[in-house]
Amino acid sequence: MKKGLRTVVGYFVLGIALQAGIYYYLENDLFAPSADYDIVSNTGSSSSSGTQGNESAFADVQVKGRAYYSHDYQYMADVSADSVTIYHAGNLDNPQEVELKGQGVSFFEWLPDRDLGLIALYPKDWHGGRWNITLARYNPEATTHESDAPIKDLPKGSKIVDVAFSTATNEVYLKVEVGDGLYRIYRTDANYATRRIFTPATSIGKIAVFFDEDKFFYDDADKGIIYLFNSKNSSWRIISPPGRYRLVGIGPDKVIYAARVNNDGEAVGYYTGKLGVGFEQVKQLDTPVNFNTVTMHLIEEAAKKHAADKAAGKDDGTNQKEISSEQE
Repeated sequence: MKKGLRTVVGYFVLGIALQAGIYYYLENDLFAPSADYDIVSNTGSSSSSGTQGNESAFADVQVKGRAYYSHDYQYMADVSADSVTIYHAGNLDNPQEVELKGQGVSFFEWLPDRDLGLIALYPKDWHGGRWNITLARYNPEATTHESDAPIKDLPKGSKIVDVAFSTATNEVYLKVEVGDGLYRIYRTDANYATRRIFTPATSIGKIAVFFDEDKFFYDDADKGIIYLFNSKNSSWRIISPPGRYRLVGIGPDKVIYAARVNNDGEAVGYYTGKLGVGFEQVKQLDTPVNFNTVTMHLIEEAAKKHAADKAAGKDDGTNQKEISSEQE
């Protein structure tokens, strides 16, 4: 009897080990990203403010990669796949070479309210072992950077591809690609405590966060659903109206910019919304457009015109109010 019990336990342990081995293979090899990444920025522009500003101050710099300008245009970062060089507008002859310790760069962005750069690093010359990535903060006035958000033991090839930050609360959300079209969200704070935020979907599109509250937003790119994560109680809820919607961004006044999309993923309408209020269509597009061409600026301009038309009594009724499925 005891011998039979030992046999059963032995097969059980063997089964668990085999299952763990299969999971490890799927997680770290089969689903791992295989292609190299271009360096990206969540603004879609080389300027953090989205304007030309005083870029002319850096006209004499021979940029090797892509130029990123700080909010006040005092600094420009020349970012390539394996280097970050910081130039000061008043001292172009003495640039700062950021020490990356042999790591590659998958993301760069200046904070919108201060001269502090966020650099996402990954093991470019990986020779086996654990695959760890890091979000580093670089202060050009202190010429130092610290690894404030290390994420360890990820599937091979994983990289940070987008960042959303709350400038008032110092919470930072990281969008990490762990496979072809598969993403995870991690959160870090001023105490460098980093944890994974489990999301209802893995096909994550745009990410955003309120500037003064730890409320995180993202859209499911496949299903066209916009979600809100409340860090206080770690809860998710859908905030988009019925239909297919994509998140475009969050304004400083907490206005949510979104686009309604068709089954082909093309934008067919521009929307603005507020938590606890709902969404309103501010422009119906006569012809569907590529969603990737839709910006907050386009929707903001459409909203201004829509408001002016309503005030002048010119609203033709095509822009109907849409209430989200849940309200605060």
